[in-house]
Amino acid sequence: MRYILRLFLSTFLFISCSISYADTSKSQVGSFLELKNIVLEINEPQATLVVMDDDDTLTMMRCLNDVEPSSCQYLGGPAWYEWQSGLLGSKSFYRVAKDQDELLKISALLFAMNKMDYTEDDIGSILNRLSDSGVRLLVETARSGSNLSATEMQLDDLKVPGSSYGSFLDMIRSNSLFMRAMNSPSLPSPFTPCDIPGSREVSYQQGVMYVAGQNKGIMLICLLSYYENDNSGNTSLPIKNIVFIDDTQKNVDDVYNAFKNSTRYQVKALHYTALDSHKQALTKPGKEGEMLQNKAKERWDAIHSTLSKQLLSPATGKK
Repeated sequence: MRYILRLFLSTFLFISCSISYADTSKSQVGSFLELKNIVLEINEPQATLVVMDDDDTLTMMRCLNDVEPSSCQYLGGPAWYEWQSGLLGSKSFYRVAKDQDELLKISALLFAMNKMDYTEDDIGSILNRLSDSGVRLLVETARSGSNLSATEMQLDDLKVPGSSYGSFLDMIRSNSLFMRAMNSPSLPSPFTPCDIPGSREVSYQQGVMYVAGQNKGIMLICLLSYYENDNSGNTSLPIKNIVFIDDTQKNVDDVYNAFKNSTRYQVKALHYTALDSHKQALTKPGKEGEMLQNKAKERWDAIHSTLSKQLLSPATGKK
């Protein structure tokens, strides 16, 4: 099986680099309504896959007021994680972890403790309308498999108004890449993606791919190779068009570069910019940024203090 998958991937890449190219592009959008219009313009719903990042694209830490950064919880979110990564090795008053390993543990803990909100109130209904037309849906998150339970809990807590689905997770797993061998939108996980040497293990469960911080373009190609191999000969399940959306430009670039020479797939890689100002506020110079950083530190110190008092050996240790 591994030999077949390696051969499939090699053939995919060879063909993609040797024949005329499909239409692959990248651009930016400020809402999921724009994404919906792009998908509708393609006008091939049953041959289209919408691939979505999770954190700060589909979901976000809660904000009590959409226009006031001071009402938002930054602790545990992507902007907070990036900020803390830059503090590793420093003597900063704000640093919460001594190294990357401890920061990952803290991040996993915070994910497990938090519910998430949609970044836009109408995301569920927009994606439901697309799935009703035949579009398939996939969540590709930078989170690792260690965050699987927390992620499923968060997605299962989100509702899809006006639909028969019990939750957002239910909608995703009902409309994602279905693996006939598993009789589900999942693969035995964790697994080494396409047997790439040196790569970290990934997971694909219930329509969500956990790529553990790796290149989302390469990881998507790997998942599609599994899917194509699993469904070989089943002409009723083609994927010809991919619309990818992510709030991080690097991930958009990685997907674009991975598919730009593809003859099999038409890919539109979209940079989602709706939360740009929200994310930048945390590290903005001046009183506003300092206030948000202080609030994030106060929240973490309160959590860490409680863990230290109540648990004999908390996973986060001392700084």
